[in-house]
Amino acid sequence: MEDRDAGATGFSDGMTGLSSADLRQITALTDALPEMEPPLALLTGRGRHLADATLLHLLTVLFTGRETGSAELARNLFARFGSLAAVLSATGRELESITDMGTHMLPMIRVLQEAALRYNRARLPPEDVLDNEQKLLDYLTARLARENIEQFRILFLNEKNSLIADEAQARGTVNHTPVYPREVARRAVEIGATALVLVHNHPSGDPTPSEADLQMTMQVQAALEVVGVTIADHFIIGNGRHTSFRRNNLL
Repeated sequence: MEDRDAGATGFSDGMTGLSSADLRQITALTDALPEMEPPLALLTGRGRHLADATLLHLLTVLFTGRETGSAELARNLFARFGSLAAVLSATGRELESITDMGTHMLPMIRVLQEAALRYNRARLPPEDVLDNEQKLLDYLTARLARENIEQFRILFLNEKNSLIADEAQARGTVNHTPVYPREVARRAVEIGATALVLVHNHPSGDPTPSEADLQMTMQVQAALEVVGVTIADHFIIGNGRHTSFRRNNLL
């Protein structure tokens, strides 16, 4: 009976110290006050079940510090961007186009974005970033997937494939980023890298390599061979998809 009560309220295992009477009391409280359900879900480890729109409403209340107008602001943001992830990765100019953002909303969104990037970077294997491709892709996706212009980044690795540096080398247009192979090679030598992971995004969402992508990769590879540095992989990040040059025998 206790298990059924706990499951009905959606509590995580961390709440099993509560008695069934306690759980029923909390359930009755949340039934009487529906507006408390989302915060309670977050506090009890069930936040993943909340809809994007619900979380966005919570963020607007917390970030603006006011209940009045927060629901309308959340609706406007959701209508404009379509998802919580898109809101958190939107540019400053895009966010400023939304009315009634207040003074705290924009900087707090930037704080969340930076926190997400640091979290995903901290999850990378310390010894060999290539040892867990999914964690590497999680980081690269958080960094690039929703950029609305092309960006070319390089992960510089040492002889153990540990990450030395992650740097943006160029930003371009919606479908092109200029890359200078000699500059890539020079920077690799300067940092002391023995291998690189190249990565860029396709704002269209389609990670299929273009002919220009293939040519650029070959040119960078040729410049790196001169200085004894290899390309471990080249990832193209789309929206929810990616392409690995290594896995597709393009290197």
